[in-house]
Amino acid sequence: MTFWDIYILTIIVIYLIAFFSRNLKTYFSLKTSIKGKSNKLTISLVLSTIIYLITLSYLFYPSVSDALVIMSFLQIPFLLYTGYILILLALVIGLAALFEMKNSWRIGIKYDQKTDLVTSGVYSISRNPYFLSYDLLFIGIFLIIPSALILIFVIGVVITFHFMIREEEGYLEKMQGKSYLDYKNKVGRYVFKI
Repeated sequence: MTFWDIYILTIIVIYLIAFFSRNLKTYFSLKTSIKGKSNKLTISLVLSTIIYLITLSYLFYPSVSDALVIMSFLQIPFLLYTGYILILLALVIGLAALFEMKNSWRIGIKYDQKTDLVTSGVYSISRNPYFLSYDLLFIGIFLIIPSALILIFVIGVVITFHFMIREEEGYLEKMQGKSYLDYKNKVGRYVFKI
């Protein structure tokens, strides 16, 4: 394995450990399920897992690149290093989002649970920094491994995340009322007012 392979692997491992740690910490703190039920959530978990598995296969068995349909015209240093920067940025944003959420963290929407509205830290820049971090992570992986197969799954998961965000916005408007609407008017869905 090269330095960059270890770099990618380290970021993915830290990202996943942080995700599972936040889930466990919130679950044990609340002593109740924090996972909502949704087809979109299931699809996003399946697509994310496939992207991780393809990436890990590529890192440990580079010979699988023949099966991944690598788009060689995208294998240029600028895109490669942009990918490395994006996955590091994704890790930083993701860790900040997990830290800020504390016990308001949920996987999907739990319609029977009201959580505190988190608007500080990274949530003052983005209403959905954890989703944003996932988008950056997967786009970064694609730029590092420009595979047509990865691209298909990345597009699928980014679209699925967007629909999950839209569904969550409706839920938060009902649960949080004016405080969420004020927040929504000040902070953009992904970043700033975009």
